[in-house]
Amino acid sequence: MLPAYNIIDEVLGLKNIVDEYFDSKKLNYSRHGDFPLVNLREENDTVTIKAVVPGAKNEDIDLELVDTTLQLTVKRPRDNNDNTYIRRERQSGTFSKSIRIPYRVNPEKISAVLKDGILTVTLEKSDDAKPKRIAVK
Repeated sequence: MLPAYNIIDEVLGLKNIVDEYFDSKKLNYSRHGDFPLVNLREENDTVTIKAVVPGAKNEDIDLELVDTTLQLTVKRPRDNNDNTYIRRERQSGTFSKSIRIPYRVNPEKISAVLKDGILTVTLEKSDDAKPKRIAVK
């Protein structure tokens, strides 16, 4: 008697092959595509964004707030030497990241400080985004 053919096993096997392929592509992409790495933290009425930008100077960083999205652009200059690399993992060029803020912020009260390769951007919630107490009568 012949064993029964199970199409589910075939589909699951194909799914595993496709998942492995895209996972390997994702790993290669994320090494370059996620720069700059950021943390977003909310505390009381402020949002703090910390971005890792090693080697960047103030003039290499461009910040722009559009509605509730902070656009961060960092320029990494190319090495201007003709050395042959054994291994090269640091990328050069211009990198951008859009960071969506979950509510409106006051554009007049934004500060950005670059220290030791960490960019700290502090944003304050706008008055209409702050929680309001409602008196019960």
